[in-house]
Amino acid sequence: MKQQIQTLSQLARLRGMRVNETLSRIQYQEQLCRRYRANIEGLSRLCEYVVNSDTSLQRDNQQRYKGTLHSMLAQQRRELAVAEESLGRIRGDLMLAMRNEKVIAHVLAGKIAQWQQVLAVQEQKIQDGLAAQSWWRMQGAGGV
Repeated sequence: MKQQIQTLSQLARLRGMRVNETLSRIQYQEQLCRRYRANIEGLSRLCEYVVNSDTSLQRDNQQRYKGTLHSMLAQQRRELAVAEESLGRIRGDLMLAMRNEKVIAHVLAGKIAQWQQVLAVQEQKIQDGLAAQSWWRMQGAGGV
C-alpha cells in the first residue's frame, strides 16, 4: 500500500508538472497572438497613411510599398489564425491534463485514507493487545 501511495504521489507530481508546462505554453501562445494582433494593427495604420505623390515614380513607389504592406498584413493574419488554432489545441491539452491531475489526486487521496484506516486498525489492535495484557496481569496479580 505504501509503495502504491509513493507511486501515485510521484505520478501526481508529474501530472502537476505537465499542467504547469501546459500553462506556460498557453501564456507563450497568448503573448504570440497579442504580438500578431499588434503587428496587424500597426500594418493596417501604415496602409491607411496617404502621402502626396507628385511624380509617377513616387506614385509607383507608394503603390509597391502599399502592396508590400498588404502582403505582410495578409501573412500576419495567417500567422495569427495558426497561432489562435494552436492556442485552442493547447487549451484542450490543458483541460485534459487538469482532468488527469484531478483523477490522480482523487485516487491518491482515497489510497491515503485507506492507508490511514489500515494504520488506525493496526494501532487499535496494538492498544487492544496492551489492554488485554494489562488485564491479564491484573487478573494474575489479583489471583495470587
